[in-house]
Amino acid sequence: MRMRCFMFAAIVILWNLQAITPACAAATLTVGPDKAFGTIAAAVRAAHPGDIIKVWPLAGDQPYRRVHILMRTPRITIVAATPGRYVAINGGGFNYNGRGPIPRAIFQFDPSSSGCTLEGFELYNAHNDSFNGAGVRINAADNITIRRCYIHNNDMGIMSNGIYARRTGAHQLITGCHITRNGTGRQPGYNHNLYLGGTSAVVRGCDISHSLTGHNLKSRCHMTWVEYCYIHDSANRELDLVDARGDTDVPHSDAVILGCIIQKSPHCPGNHQVIHFGRDGHAGHDGALYIVQSTIETPYPTAAVLLSTPNVNVKFINDKIRTTAHRAVLVAAIHGADAGSISGKGNDISPAYNPQAGFLNSPPMPWSKIKLPWARAGLRPRPLMQYGGIGKLMKRPNGGCGAGHVPPG
Repeated sequence: MRMRCFMFAAIVILWNLQAITPACAAATLTVGPDKAFGTIAAAVRAAHPGDIIKVWPLAGDQPYRRVHILMRTPRITIVAATPGRYVAINGGGFNYNGRGPIPRAIFQFDPSSSGCTLEGFELYNAHNDSFNGAGVRINAADNITIRRCYIHNNDMGIMSNGIYARRTGAHQLITGCHITRNGTGRQPGYNHNLYLGGTSAVVRGCDISHSLTGHNLKSRCHMTWVEYCYIHDSANRELDLVDARGDTDVPHSDAVILGCIIQKSPHCPGNHQVIHFGRDGHAGHDGALYIVQSTIETPYPTAAVLLSTPNVNVKFINDKIRTTAHRAVLVAAIHGADAGSISGKGNDISPAYNPQAGFLNSPPMPWSKIKLPWARAGLRPRPLMQYGGIGKLMKRPNGGCGAGHVPPG
């Protein structure tokens, strides 16, 4: 009798353990020479939600070639296995056309792949016949993280999309990346280092520079948050924060630029404005642009900030804004926007912007007094020192490749 009771109790315990234990633990899949998988694609096909795919460099640090990954499994982490070094992927010779199972990027994250992370890769030479082949595409997926990647010389660096009404393309995080020299002269002005859309995107601690034909960062997201980035030397605007029907024409379609250094090249061949907030299409934009604790430097008298639709305003808080021009415009307005819809305090703005900007200058505001839409961006207040400083955020492997570095092949 006691034995039967003991066995019954054991069966009950095992049953309960099975009920609370996942069917299978997360696995680590290895890719590279002498590893379990010879290609990233093979590892992706074998992976289950929660798995980690670790990728080693090829012999002699040669790049993986013609890689085209269409992610449809959630919560997969694909990471370079060598700390401090990128794993190179050269997309040259492949047509990233987006047809059928072919992605429009070296790594494309489709809606069912929410929760994935990509870390530690050098992505270059992604092109297609419509001139928008990208290093990375976030295709209406949520909670995608792109971390510590070097993305250059593609038609587009990173592009994304989503629909705010469905809350897709939400919580995109691009952090610690070097994104440079993306674009193509075959469709000039329409190809950007970043071209973002959807519900919300956070770009943090990135070096974004030298867009070949378009803007350094273009966004049509409902909420765009750019913090502690170095943005410089664009072929057109440094930031172009514009419209998308259903995403930006609803209230609180805000953009925040926090703790950034933004520098305009004296050799910019295109638009000399630094930041554009409003619209370039047929939808509206309803929200505020917050420029906070940032430095803006430009040699041009052209507007540092252009507003281009009603229902938008700009707030300058604790900024340093400089121009080498004798007289310059801080904020210009077109398409029904109001050039007077500016406010702020704690700034150090060049006298060249007076009389428009004089009232914005005052001693800096304490951090505790600065109110930003953190919650709507899915963030919490974190001063720069909590990240270890902008240098640590932007630290890159391989000794910090310069913007002009393009590997062979």
